[in-house]
Amino acid sequence: MKISKIPGFGQFGHYIDDVDFNELTDATWQEIGQIHLKGLLTILRNVTISKDQFIYRMQQFGPIKADTRQHFMKKYGRVPDALDEKSLEGIDPDDQLYFKTKRHMLEKTEEGNFLTRVTGERDKDGNPLGFFDSGDLGWHSNGSGTLTFTPEVSLLGDTDMVGSATSFIQTVDYYDSLSSSFRSELDEMILIHNYTPGKINQSEIDDPIVRIGIKLAFCPVDGNEVPLVVSSPGGHRGLHYTINTATGIRGMTDQESAKVFEEIDRGLFKHEYMYDHYYTQNNDLLLFDNSVTLHRRIKGSEKRKAFRIQYDPSLLLDTAWQPYHQPEFKKKYSQDCNELIRVLGLKNFKLPDLIT
Repeated sequence: MKISKIPGFGQFGHYIDDVDFNELTDATWQEIGQIHLKGLLTILRNVTISKDQFIYRMQQFGPIKADTRQHFMKKYGRVPDALDEKSLEGIDPDDQLYFKTKRHMLEKTEEGNFLTRVTGERDKDGNPLGFFDSGDLGWHSNGSGTLTFTPEVSLLGDTDMVGSATSFIQTVDYYDSLSSSFRSELDEMILIHNYTPGKINQSEIDDPIVRIGIKLAFCPVDGNEVPLVVSSPGGHRGLHYTINTATGIRGMTDQESAKVFEEIDRGLFKHEYMYDHYYTQNNDLLLFDNSVTLHRRIKGSEKRKAFRIQYDPSLLLDTAWQPYHQPEFKKKYSQDCNELIRVLGLKNFKLPDLIT
């Protein structure tokens, strides 16, 4: 295993080469997990790994977690099963469309597990075979409009990846570069989230199937509030600058909010904090932070296919992750996480202390 620094990503980011998952030990995988938490972005290039190995290894870092399940539990008292037609009875038409579409986006593995595809391909009936369609994706953060967003994402390339890029921008170095007074202001800001079609992919505007899927994945309920400044699972404080759904700042007018966003944009979106990973082979495995890091896609043909797993890195942490520092949101996050575990039965999830 060879570890090297990713260029142009500030003090963060690592390449890891020469990893064969058929030979990889649990101890080495845990070492990679710790390197990743500290480095925010880890790219394992040209890996040898099966789909089932991918699922198994990510579960060794912590539970696979999707925030949409909690949304549906709150809305219906249950989580409908995309593969069970009877399970969809009695739910809203848009939600039915989401689940009926989602069943085409899952790929069954040799061992009977399921992976979510990221692709623009469609079947003969026009059903999307994966999320996010094709072409460019704008800067975004998964689960951006939810307080219990999943902090880590993994992406395994599969087909037609060469010529496209997955890009990242980390906010920690930018945050550290600011004056203490401006940091203090940002620390108290609460972003207001609303879904706006087209912020991630152009197809959202014209295709209701894509639009419904992205809304549910990023901002299922408009008007949610999430703090701007958080701490990553690795302990780095930065901006949870979720520009795909952030539409305002609590207590500010639209004009005042826009001025703050413009000030952040001027300082943050620089090459020194940004890295474009152009694929030179299909089988790269990317691990990336989703708390203080944004990502996007450059290009991507319809046949481009990858597999995505979102996870909470509980098994890499000594104590439960608490992203927020404001008492109001520490309490709400603690309560929401406890509810999440209670209703969904996630295993290996370290719960933050229940604050009353």
